[in-house]
Amino acid sequence: MTIATANQNGRVQLSSSDANIPLLAIQAANELDELVEGRKTEFQAVQRLTEVLKQSFPIQSPVGTAGFVDSGTVAVFSQAMDELPGGPRASTMKDVVDYALGLVRNLETFGSGSPAGDLKAMRNFCIALASAASAYQQSIFEMAPADPLRS
Repeated sequence: MTIATANQNGRVQLSSSDANIPLLAIQAANELDELVEGRKTEFQAVQRLTEVLKQSFPIQSPVGTAGFVDSGTVAVFSQAMDELPGGPRASTMKDVVDYALGLVRNLETFGSGSPAGDLKAMRNFCIALASAASAYQQSIFEMAPADPLRS
């Protein structure tokens, strides 16, 4: 299975309106669920989603803080955090970035030996992320002016 996403300014971000982030996030959730259930699977979507998160929250060395994060990415990621039942609450930009960077670390290091609870938490976040990205893309689509040549 090939996961394709489009570039925005040379990077794929959560707020990319031309990338299928909702599908990618659902595919990643499915791969994590397969691992929870003990079935073997490839982790292409998880790896690709991890790369999208890294590009959305670029890390500046050496302090490990994130560089510029666009407002659409923050909106999508924050909404996903809010949709998690009992999930983390972010009151500052640092909270959002810290959670994102922690999620990236978890996605990079998960495996068959990971606790099922951790895998389920990552899976649930991927589902929430798919929902948030879908809502964001729909709102962008609805804001676009109608093409006067189409009726």
